[in-house]
Amino acid sequence: DVLLGDRYYGSYFEIALLQKRGIEGVFRLHQRRRADFRRGRRLGPGDHVVVWSKPSRPAWMEEATYGVIPDTLTLREVRVKVAQAGRRTKVITVVTTLLDAEEFSAADLTDLYRARWQAELNLRSLKTVMQMDVLRAKTPEMVRKELWAHLLTYNLIRTVMAQAAQEHG
Repeated sequence: DVLLGDRYYGSYFEIALLQKRGIEGVFRLHQRRRADFRRGRRLGPGDHVVVWSKPSRPAWMEEATYGVIPDTLTLREVRVKVAQAGRRTKVITVVTTLLDAEEFSAADLTDLYRARWQAELNLRSLKTVMQMDVLRAKTPEMVRKELWAHLLTYNLIRTVMAQAAQEHG
């Protein structure tokens, strides 16, 4: 399994806990961490393997959990260019546990992260169009019902659109 996520998941402890479960990851580098591409084992321009050292135990983590986390993580950092229509291209750093540059090229990681970016934009658009940006229910049970109602409505609209396209296509 490969988890693709935003910078929240690009922290030492999140990555270490995922690896303990056998899950690989591709994340935007956490904002508190800086990539220095002059260090580590260079794989190509803007692509290197580095070793991160375990930080101090955060307040939210139990000592037992902290004790089973490795003292170092070997990770790959890659500069990725993400283009958005109508906006300038952003250069971001992605951190991954996928260390093999031949099997997972920098271009593959760029494409993967770009797909994540597009999915996020599409979800934001969907939430806005379907007026799901603010849920109005007050209880967990009613929030679930509200979400299901939105999903049902969305699927019905898409079905009608697909049928109309078939009739006119």
